[in-house]
Amino acid sequence: MPRAVAGFVGRQNIPRTPSTGSGKRRLRLGSVGPRVLVCYDFVVRALDMPPSAATLQDVADAARVHRSTVALSLRDHPRIPARTRQRIKAIANNLGYRCNPLVSALMRSRRSGGGLSHEVIGYVTNHATRSGRRSQHHERPDYFPGAQLRAREFGYELEPFWLADPGMTPARIRDILITRGVHGLIIGRMPPGQASLDLPWDNFSAVSLGLMSQSPSLHHVTENHFDTASQAMQRCLVRGYRRVGFVFSEGNDSPRVGERSLGAYLMQQLRFPAGDRLPLCPGVPPGQETFVEWFRTYEPDALLVTHSGPVLRWLATVGREVPRDLGMVELQDNPARGASGVCTDPAKIGSLAVEILIGLIQRNETGIPQCQHEVLLSGEWRDGNTLPDRQSVTMRNLPPGLKGSFQACPQTS
Repeated sequence: MPRAVAGFVGRQNIPRTPSTGSGKRRLRLGSVGPRVLVCYDFVVRALDMPPSAATLQDVADAARVHRSTVALSLRDHPRIPARTRQRIKAIANNLGYRCNPLVSALMRSRRSGGGLSHEVIGYVTNHATRSGRRSQHHERPDYFPGAQLRAREFGYELEPFWLADPGMTPARIRDILITRGVHGLIIGRMPPGQASLDLPWDNFSAVSLGLMSQSPSLHHVTENHFDTASQAMQRCLVRGYRRVGFVFSEGNDSPRVGERSLGAYLMQQLRFPAGDRLPLCPGVPPGQETFVEWFRTYEPDALLVTHSGPVLRWLATVGREVPRDLGMVELQDNPARGASGVCTDPAKIGSLAVEILIGLIQRNETGIPQCQHEVLLSGEWRDGNTLPDRQSVTMRNLPPGLKGSFQACPQTS
């Protein structure tokens, strides 16, 4: 069996023999240094590898210019006439040439005479204010701290870039990012009502957070909303609740999130007798009058809600309290309110996004991917104070078909 090669094998260190009649060069298994062996199989495979992608010299040869002219043109240096820059960029694109961001960072450090500084990853947001991404301005999780910590562990700096800055355009943000040497972007959660983002994607590797952005279709990391609603239903049922309702208690600013949560709720409902399956509370959001009419008609003993605040106020108008009269699970995790629900750590989501992005940067994969990857992070149950045990429940009195489903869902107090 051949042994693995340890270390780097330089071309000058490999003992050679004359070419054979087949035109293939044969290599002897020999020593190239202390404790390093060259494996014949590995070397042959290396020689048989397909040619690499187009290089800077290939672009220079095709354009009939010097390599430095190509490098300056691809950086949009004003020393090169605009027409020449456009021509060279077109040639580079036709040849499939792509600048390696890690090599570019090394060359910048050599030109500046300083050490190799931390590369910058851009954290792009588009809220109405520069600080709008932060959790104190809304009830959405802030992924930035976790992403920043993970980026630093890999030797990168994560820096916010605000697209709503006055006078900002896609062309201007592109120039700013390229000037700063930014090759990778984390697209933060977009503000409600915005589902698309216009940027020169071909220049960057990018990963988005959450499900707000629908265009372009980027690799993204988000909470497993389907699993969150599934866990919520299972907890309700194990704790003795049988008539569980679903309420979009605030506007559904990300329809794909709502669809996944509702899909899980309806799937769990199908396992129960028809008499215990409640229709969805109409309206997104329903408003107090609609909710009260629905509540009095169907009398749920527990609610899955997207946000607890409005529902608690509506219940008060009919003299009902949580958890005294019914249980509640809040699907939008907010530990400060003390509601029962599923907790997904935003730091882990930010961290995963950075890991995926660094892989794209290292592989020099830029632009909108042909095959989008979605990474889902499932959360963990947090008891809170809104879903107490309603009665002592055993596996014998669960509805038919549910015993196997809930054996892995232990009762907790």
